[in-house]
Amino acid sequence: MFISSTEEFKIPPNWVYRGEGNCNVVLSLPNERKILRIRKTKRTTSLLSWLLNWITDILYWYCGNALNEELRDLTFYKKIIRPLIGINFVCDAEQVFLSRKQIKVLEDELAHQRPGYRKNKSLQYGRAALFDDYALLPDEFYPFPLSNNTYAIEIKPKQGWIPFSEKHLPKCTFCLNQYVKKENGQINSISSYCPVDLFSGEPSRMVSALKALIDSPQNNFKVFKNGELYYGENCEIELFKNFIAEFFRTERETYETLVREFCVLVKQCLLTNFATIEKTNNCNMKLFCEWNKIIQENSFQTKLPKGCVLERILSVQMLDVEGNQYYYKLLAKKKLGEYDYVKELVKEVSRRPGTCLKCIVMMLGNIDEKIMRENHLVLVPYLISAIAKDCSLMLTFKKVMEVNSDNYGMKNVISTKFGDYVVNVGVFDLYPKPVSTILKHRKKMKKILETWAKNEA
Repeated sequence: MFISSTEEFKIPPNWVYRGEGNCNVVLSLPNERKILRIRKTKRTTSLLSWLLNWITDILYWYCGNALNEELRDLTFYKKIIRPLIGINFVCDAEQVFLSRKQIKVLEDELAHQRPGYRKNKSLQYGRAALFDDYALLPDEFYPFPLSNNTYAIEIKPKQGWIPFSEKHLPKCTFCLNQYVKKENGQINSISSYCPVDLFSGEPSRMVSALKALIDSPQNNFKVFKNGELYYGENCEIELFKNFIAEFFRTERETYETLVREFCVLVKQCLLTNFATIEKTNNCNMKLFCEWNKIIQENSFQTKLPKGCVLERILSVQMLDVEGNQYYYKLLAKKKLGEYDYVKELVKEVSRRPGTCLKCIVMMLGNIDEKIMRENHLVLVPYLISAIAKDCSLMLTFKKVMEVNSDNYGMKNVISTKFGDYVVNVGVFDLYPKPVSTILKHRKKMKKILETWAKNEA
């Protein structure tokens, strides 16, 4: 497909740097209530490599590859990941074009805002998309007055599901990886947060997990006020104390009481099914549905209510039944493009109307051994599960200023002893993972086990 012209997206002048991960830089567009997500690419280190990269970049763009790859990823996001997690929790997205000049200006303006360890990558020309900004409440009418300030809690819950082949490990992957991060100097102390506790659905374990995130946020817990970062990694706990007194609008209670009530509020949001319309499962295959039932009854006990955000995320993580070693062995016999599976999976889904996505993914992971050697779609369960293991969720709050018994009938109003709150829940960071993710995880697990053994010796 050849793309000869595109319309440049006009970036509003009041954009705000929201943050970045390994693959993307995120800018907030406050007036539009949108997030502009820009892909990153490896930074060149020499004049020759810069020149080669520049020439390749020109050809790459001229042939339309950048736009087509972004379109490929957005199609995957809309047709696969969004339905899997749930359209109540995952917003729509729109592809946009940023010119080379815009990218250069952004690079210069972001230079003093980006953390040093992220500057090994630069912004990628030609790949950007717009999403709803979950740090702000949707612009809807509410039949009662709300506070002026909007507060948002971002959580990166990580891996709550442990595949059968990894159940012998002494701790979950996140907890074991803490020792690697400490050895590498990425953190000063080991966090007591455990994803398995958060995904357990047990109130006391969930509250303990949330308290651990507050005490040691690392990159897994952030607080925003009106779309701007208020508390997170490398922040003093005093900031969170200020936030929580402001959030509940009280200075009479102790910090411990406020933290407890805050964790209970967040826990309730994570356990509530906010769907306004319940979708009936009329799947004509039942493979995943029956498999999921067996897993729940015999191997993995969770008390998460059906349809809550954590249950939706966990159900996608659970597509990886076998664990990394199994998929690593399969991949070792293949030579595959990083994203070859993406288009093929979208085609496979379109060929099977009436079949739920989880059933299709599980079927692909259980195809005949002879076909398996030829078909790279057998890796799909692991790669989709990896997306859910690395996603983020956002809880957004506004306080209801007038107590009214009618509020309690609304699904998106949560009550606390300090008042009622309108809440919205969103899930993001859901783009496809490259096939090399399997190799990356293999190396990471090897390092994790070596470091753990060293610390336990």
